Amino acid sequence: MPATIVEGNPNDEQFRRRRELAETAARGALGGVFYVLGWFVVAVCGGLHRREPALVVAGGIVFAALMFARITLARRETADADTIVRLLVCWWTLLLVTAALWGATATWALVDSRMQEARLPALICSVAFGAAFVHTYATRWHYALCGVTLLLLPVVVIAWTVPDFGGVAFSLTVFVVYLLSSLRLSWQQYDRQLLLELALLHQRDLYEKQSRTDALTGLDNRREFTFNLERALTVGEPLSLLLIDIDHFKQINDRHGHAAGDAVLIAFAGQLREHFAPADARVARIGGEEFAVLLAGVGEDAAAASAAALCRRIAAAPLAPDARRGAVTISIGVGELRDSRRQRLDDFLVTVDRSLYRAKAEGRNRVCRVGG
Repeated sequence: MPATIVEGNPNDEQFRRRRELAETAARGALGGVFYVLGWFVVAVCGGLHRREPALVVAGGIVFAALMFARITLARRETADADTIVRLLVCWWTLLLVTAALWGATATWALVDSRMQEARLPALICSVAFGAAFVHTYATRWHYALCGVTLLLLPVVVIAWTVPDFGGVAFSLTVFVVYLLSSLRLSWQQYDRQLLLELALLHQRDLYEKQSRTDALTGLDNRREFTFNLERALTVGEPLSLLLIDIDHFKQINDRHGHAAGDAVLIAFAGQLREHFAPADARVARIGGEEFAVLLAGVGEDAAAASAAALCRRIAAAPLAPDARRGAVTISIGVGELRDSRRQRLDDFLVTVDRSLYRAKAEGRNRVCRVGG
């Protein structure tokens, strides 16, 4: 069984469709040129330009229109999922209409006795176009199968009825069987390559996420916190920062062990997520028992009120291993970045950090503001 894309993952499905559109556009942009050339070669070899010049021009216009439609469609770029689906439908409509039109042209060359000299060029072109469908458009093997069928099935059937054409008909039949087996292999190869690219992308995303995430709590790490703070400095909107320290955390480790301490950190991280879930907040673990919260668009008064509510929440939550309420408390320093153009990042952090240490010096389990 060939490897397949796992259905249901919207990101993987979007990548697959985006890749399919890019592959189809790149491979199909100039393919229409060969159908135009093939038409004129068949028309000239069959003497059609002398008997029915208007038909030659009309056929050339039709194939040329399909060619320019491909070129125009290849220039369309989009990231919208619905638009990508519509563009793929347009592409396969163009490809299959062109295949059907050429299949009819080649069949006509075999049936019409006046087109006898055009039979060999028509068959050569049909073989080439069928091979192109198999090896170029294997992104959707069932559509490619339709294309090969439209191109070659009528030709093969008619070839068996043409006098003295048995050898050619047999060779075409063998070639079609070969194409059908190659089509499945081409699709499997494309699918395996796609899966490999997806695996590499997933691995890259995982490494990137791990480089920005604290492994124990799943919160942002210090690197991500610094990045978000620096970005917030350039935005210029109100920004408040909470620096949080778990009170007497060393005693928890000493009394219950580091595993218990880690459990407290994980539980506290969960409390932070729940408390700041409604707000536009970025929560980070920036040290052992030190945490930070960035509140974009929030002034110092609102941030201090939220911090006080967090203190009460944690004091009432049984986070410690002995499950006593009040066994774990926190101290919080709160500050607002009032003018990002005049305040340096390091100065802002130092100012809020001083308010945190003031909260600890005043007895812990409290909030101290930069603004007093």
